[in-house]
Amino acid sequence: MSVHEREDRALRLQRVAELLAEAVTPQEVLDAILTEGVRAAEARAGAIGVLSDDGESVELLAQQGYAGAIMEDWARFPVSAHVPMSQVMRTGEPLFISTLTERNELFPELAQRGQEGSSIAVLPLAVEGRVFGAMALSFADEVEFGLERREMKVALARQASQALARSRLFAQEQALRERMTFLAEASELLSSSLDYNLTLRQLTQLAVPGLADWCAIDMAGENGEIVRLAVAHQDPEKVRWAYALQDRYPPKPDQPHGVPQVLRSGEAEFFPVIPDEILEEAIGDDEEMREIVEQLGLRSTICVPLTARGRTLGALTLIAAETHPTYTEADLQLALELAHRAAVAVDNARLYGEAEKGANAAQALAYVADGVVLLDGDGVVRHWNPAAAAITGVDETHALGKPVDEVVSAWAALTSHVPLAQPGASGTRPVTVPLVLDGRELWVAVSGVDFGEGTVYALQDVTGERALEKTRSDFVATASHELRTPLAAVYGAVRTLRREDIELSEADRTTFLEMIESEALRLSHIVGQILLAGQLDADAVELSVTECNPAEIAAGVIESASVHLPEGITLSLNADGAPSIMCDENKLRQVLVNLLDNGIKYSPDGGKVGIRLERDGNGCLIEVSDEGLGIPSSEREKIFEKFYRLDPQQTKGVGGSGLGLYICRELVERMDGTLVVDSEPGVGSRFTVALPARP
Repeated sequence: MSVHEREDRALRLQRVAELLAEAVTPQEVLDAILTEGVRAAEARAGAIGVLSDDGESVELLAQQGYAGAIMEDWARFPVSAHVPMSQVMRTGEPLFISTLTERNELFPELAQRGQEGSSIAVLPLAVEGRVFGAMALSFADEVEFGLERREMKVALARQASQALARSRLFAQEQALRERMTFLAEASELLSSSLDYNLTLRQLTQLAVPGLADWCAIDMAGENGEIVRLAVAHQDPEKVRWAYALQDRYPPKPDQPHGVPQVLRSGEAEFFPVIPDEILEEAIGDDEEMREIVEQLGLRSTICVPLTARGRTLGALTLIAAETHPTYTEADLQLALELAHRAAVAVDNARLYGEAEKGANAAQALAYVADGVVLLDGDGVVRHWNPAAAAITGVDETHALGKPVDEVVSAWAALTSHVPLAQPGASGTRPVTVPLVLDGRELWVAVSGVDFGEGTVYALQDVTGERALEKTRSDFVATASHELRTPLAAVYGAVRTLRREDIELSEADRTTFLEMIESEALRLSHIVGQILLAGQLDADAVELSVTECNPAEIAAGVIESASVHLPEGITLSLNADGAPSIMCDENKLRQVLVNLLDNGIKYSPDGGKVGIRLERDGNGCLIEVSDEGLGIPSSEREKIFEKFYRLDPQQTKGVGGSGLGLYICRELVERMDGTLVVDSEPGVGSRFTVALPARP
């Protein structure tokens, strides 16, 4: 290959890297890979496939250059299938086939389907050693895949893996933010009025088109009938048509699917793709109904119960038809949470109405999930339900008959900014107030109604929701900061290499390329940590616990760290007498790498960093020590919390993602071990991993 061809290939690969660095959404990443990426690889066509959530199937995300039928024939196929992409995902190894004869011999199914192309290259897409997809490249002519061609395509796949993983993480965060925002809006709407008929109608309108093309709420009548409370669609004419259709074809309580089934069983019904047999069962011989169903274009549906205190009050139905994508498990969970909040609102409204009507108020309010406090005109407590007692820590017997300021000393601060609604009027927005009660830090959402003879306050403990919001904010801030730094370094180095107004020596070019490689690895490490933290939270990390030699693992970690050791740091290993232990070798290596890297990173003035192993009864202790900055005693447990980082003034500006020690402790505990720290500021730190020995 000529020098000109090598330079041209390098420029094309560089262009792909620039586009991938700029891409934010998964679609932008896919577009970059399947346009510039396919062109850079000198391929005729390309396709990207990823593992399904259950790991059993391959889903084709996008393709470029193939005939249109490929999206239908190969849109989804089993990981166990005898086709190139499935094989690469199973083995994690690249596959290069130079001739059509070789391809057809290895994969007869491609020949039987008349698959286009001659030579093919299929590369795994992986982050931190975990394969999550594959990239297939097809060539019009037979290609001899020499070493340089293979390395170029492997490098392209590595760039695509990092960019796609980053973009999917971004998309997941965006989706989570949108869901949290929607739930917040729905909660505000549901708490805005005690007229649940009005709020539920407004809720269906809020759900369209963000959650569904069609949204409906049906309530269970007193005599077992099904009452359509609300239906929403963007087209008002279709809404009128839906109500007329309900009158002509009223639901039967014994129907095997849909709202009747959900109301009977109290269980959700979820069809990502509505089976044809269910539609046929509903249509029967009614040709008019068949025409209506075809016009509706129903594709995917979720129907969840509105359940409160063990009673199914109604059902919420979401339908994807004309524009909305088919539903996923995440959509089902969102629908369940939305239905729960709607059910609580309905139940609270009904209980409140009953309380206003008669002497059963106390008994009814005892079951309300929110705290309810009833004060007379003089501010004396006349009702104090169990939820109010749980929130404030004051039992009902100590509250009734006393001025509320004596019951809760911070009551004035809690309610001073709460606007009071009038009976029958739309409720005011709850005010969220921070509160400290008996040393407990709480966030309480408060709303109130002035009924003339006194005031009713509703209290809701939203401390958990505030903590979730803070965790999400910490995640966004940390991920944005940590990802932006290496991206900026890579972008700056690439822009410098591309400048034509300065001449760079070969040594300068090597320095910039090493910088790009180092920052790309750093970026991959950050993305891997974030993905692993998410898997740990979801309890989706699989362990392969076997008998291991911890001394060999520690020696390998020391050897790897020695390659790029900062000046002034010396490494040591003492592994005399270390017994065999039961652990996941890869996970233990990851823990020791993190701990050793921390020891080096937090020793900016140099010093000794070492690993020492010793027998501990029936187990083994692995100590990773340094002579670095140390950790204040007040921070020693906090450093194992997700996203927690020490004050930069305490660490001389040394930063991190706040995930490393959280991951270490979680992995060690999943191997039936413990991880503790002993440290003194200015002296250093010692992290000790205790793991069980071989039985």
